[in-house]
Amino acid sequence: MTAKASIICPTFNGASRGYLKEAIESVLDQSFTNYELFVIDDGSTDGTKKVCEKYLHDSRVNYIFQQHGGPARARNTGVKASSGEFICFSDDDDIWKPNKLQRQIDFIHNELSNVPNWGMVFTWVELIDSQGKILGYRGHHQKGSIYKKLLFENIIDATSSVLIRREVLENVGLLDESLESSEDWDMWLRISKEYLIFPVKEYLVQHREHKNRISFDNEKVFHYEKAVIAKALATAPADISPRAIYASCYMNRSISYFAADQYQQFREMLTKGAKLSLKPIRLEHILLLFLSLFGRRSVHLCRSVKRLVQQRMITHRYGDLGPYS
Repeated sequence: MTAKASIICPTFNGASRGYLKEAIESVLDQSFTNYELFVIDDGSTDGTKKVCEKYLHDSRVNYIFQQHGGPARARNTGVKASSGEFICFSDDDDIWKPNKLQRQIDFIHNELSNVPNWGMVFTWVELIDSQGKILGYRGHHQKGSIYKKLLFENIIDATSSVLIRREVLENVGLLDESLESSEDWDMWLRISKEYLIFPVKEYLVQHREHKNRISFDNEKVFHYEKAVIAKALATAPADISPRAIYASCYMNRSISYFAADQYQQFREMLTKGAKLSLKPIRLEHILLLFLSLFGRRSVHLCRSVKRLVQQRMITHRYGDLGPYS
């Protein structure tokens, strides 16, 4: 019998934000059908309940309302209420491609049947804006034991992209509800310390980047990133350099400032990281530093060229129908 997947979709005022309906329907359109969907309403004060009620005729859809407690608590509520062998998360502004779940299940059966210690798989993602326009693509090739890589960088580009074995969460614990941001990174670190993680190298999730996301509050995110690092370093192997890890955190956060066209803040964060350690510096940082000196117009031109090249490469690999046919 095919394993059952439990999909947890936390939402807070999702109706007002305008993407919840599309997020739910992208789950209901999955070619893999043995799943249950839990929409966890984290204290919404708008018409979110009415949006969800339209889908309750489907026996797979469940709606739970709770007092506002943040995304970690909402996801944990969903996990506790669910029963599937696999746990997936779907943010209320992201979109799953129709075969997202099926490709992950197929990958598990075809590639991991003889790998008993795997804990999680994740997909590559398309980045889209508030209107659904593609901004770019992200995908990482690292696989297996990726704990040390994750200490330096959260390479799981979207919480919506993961599929986790339930027994893994029962072992490492649920999301840390004291973290208002980066709680997903904290979980990936705990999972990767004990289990193997693998990418499904296809763009199966559209991850929305817009200014309503907490990830655009760089100062708040940076605060919780440092909290996650401190927590991880408390039990990390002795050969891990705390200075290099914190330096990487500064440098990775600097890229978010660059993406927001805040070039002075980008250079300040990059410099602070470099003063701690030069080890995490990548060619990308050097190129962005060079671009930041030429102003917004030059940066946007380079972004457009990069996006065009990425699209051409993906079309060459998958054909005009894309990687979802």
